[in-house]
Parts: sequence; structure tokens; C-alpha cells
Amino acid sequence: MRIFTRLVLVAALLYLGFVLFQEGRVQQSAENADQTKIILYFAGVILVALFAGTIVALSLVPAIGDWVGHLLVSPDEKIEHDPHMDAQAKIAQGDYHGAISIFLQIFESDHTDTHALNEAVRLYIEKLGDVESGATLLENALQEEWPPEQSAFLANRLVDIYWNYQADGERSRALLMQIIETMPSTKYSANAQHRLHEIDRAVLEGNLPTPPQIEDSGEAEAEA
Repeated sequence: MRIFTRLVLVAALLYLGFVLFQEGRVQQSAENADQTKIILYFAGVILVALFAGTIVALSLVPAIGDWVGHLLVSPDEKIEHDPHMDAQAKIAQGDYHGAISIFLQIFESDHTDTHALNEAVRLYIEKLGDVESGATLLENALQEEWPPEQSAFLANRLVDIYWNYQADGERSRALLMQIIETMPSTKYSANAQHRLHEIDRAVLEGNLPTPPQIEDSGEAEAEA
């Protein structure tokens, strides 16, 4: 309604400017024309044009832009909410348990989102120092059937925990052997074989890994 009112006002101003312009032309062509009146008429035209232009610039142009935007983007189209952002907000607040809960809810609703599961595991280990809970999440997930790429990713992530945090060569080897046996002649098998050789060499040399230092967490200290 406001736009319609402004359009009417602009139209009225343009009509007034047209009338003044026509009257100025008549006065200019008349004999014994009053130059002062002619100047006033054309000055009026300029003022009316400036006023109308200001209304268009300040009111109508933004409104037209919004209208065009609505044409390009359907008003019924809803912006999808990314639950990962909720989890990241919890992390920023230091609420790691809350973030883990959100990530696990995401994973439960979409089992293809292994990123959410991996983030929950990472928070358990790196922020809360709870390696066992992180490992248990992956162990339970690997009980299900997965496409080769996701299965290899989850298994290798669990090997990271067994080997780097628990120095458990036996369970690490078992997982890597499983990848080799179930995915023969694939890049996943080749990567697993390479990693298996590295672990076997480290075990023979007695060069077991030192668990990475867990990041300080005020929440973990509070629970302790």
C-alpha cells in the first residue's frame, strides 16, 4: 500500500512538472512574455523533478529490488538449518557434552554423516580425555554395514585410537587385516598394508607411540 501511495505521489509530481513545463513553453512563445514567470515555471519543473527523483531513489528503488529478489528466490523456499552449526556453537561455549549429544543425534538421523560421528569421537578424546568412549562409538558403528569408503574411514579412525592413544598393536593389526581381507585389490587394502608394516616395525623395535597430550578442558576438570 505504501508503494502504491508513493507511485501515485510520483505520478502526480510528474504531471505537475509536465503542466509547468507546458505553461513555461506557452509563456516563452507568447508576445511580451514575462521572463520572470518563464524562469519560475522552469524552476518549478526542476524542483518537482528533483523531489520526484528523491522519492524514487529512497523508496521505490529498494522496494523494486526486494520485489525482484522475491521473484528470483521463492518466498516458500525455506533456508535449511544446519545442526552442525548448533554443535559448533556448543563447542565455542565449552559445552563439549552438549556438542557430542548433537553430533550423535545428527548421526542417528543420518548414518551417512560419518563426519558427525567422527566429531563426537574427537571431542571425547581431545577435549574430555575419554578415549574409551570415543573408541566405543566407533566400535559400535563398525558393527553395521557400510560402503567400502566409509567402512575404511571408520576402521582407520579406530586404528588411530588403538595405536596412537592406547599403543594397542594387537587390536590395530586385527582391524587392518580385516580391511585387507574384505577389500582386496583396493586402495584401502594397500593403505592398510602400508600401515600394518609400520605398526609391525614399531612393535618389533619397541618403539611404541606416546599418547598425544589431551587438551585442557575446564569441563573435564570439573567432572573429575
